[in-house]
Amino acid sequence: MDDEYGHAAQVTKPRGCLSAVGRGGTRGGRATPLVTLTPMRLVLFYLVLLVSQGFLSALLAPVPGPDLFLLAVLSLLWRIQPWQLVILAYAVGMVQDLIGQGVLGMHALALAAAALCASLVRAQLTNSGVLERMLVVFIAVLGKWGVIAVLMVWLTGGPISLFSLGAVAAVEGALTVAAGLLVLPWSAALLERSRVLQKELL
Repeated sequence: MDDEYGHAAQVTKPRGCLSAVGRGGTRGGRATPLVTLTPMRLVLFYLVLLVSQGFLSALLAPVPGPDLFLLAVLSLLWRIQPWQLVILAYAVGMVQDLIGQGVLGMHALALAAAALCASLVRAQLTNSGVLERMLVVFIAVLGKWGVIAVLMVWLTGGPISLFSLGAVAAVEGALTVAAGLLVLPWSAALLERSRVLQKELL
């Protein structure tokens, strides 16, 4: 376009506006930014963990599979406040109790304790190194099984077989730590991508 003096006028776009091209196209004349796909990917990520938990438990039976519910909670360790993480872990544990056939509330308390233990060491660690991720998962597993041992003694009203409990905890803990090397970087990449895209929209 030319202005009244015959010079070419420059058209500028406001900062923060995203072009529809390369951002998901248009729908009904309105831009549909690609960032809307990111929450869907996060939901899909947690659904994959839920389905994988049941599949691995059935595949590895009678050997205990990795605790993907715990890893789902730990994926938010560096994203939300510790008290929020503990409450979330309790809610996830209740879901795990309702899906499974265990004592109602046992996994809820166990995951809440695991989240609390992981939160205690969060300030000294980052979410970047392999060894740090392994340490966080390991400490969370210790907290979880410590609470389970106490609850089992309280429910049975007597001594329990520490050898059997320790064997189950060791196998599940090792598999959970190994699975955490894949799950935690995956979740961190998805959450970071979501944060970057949201900042671009501002």
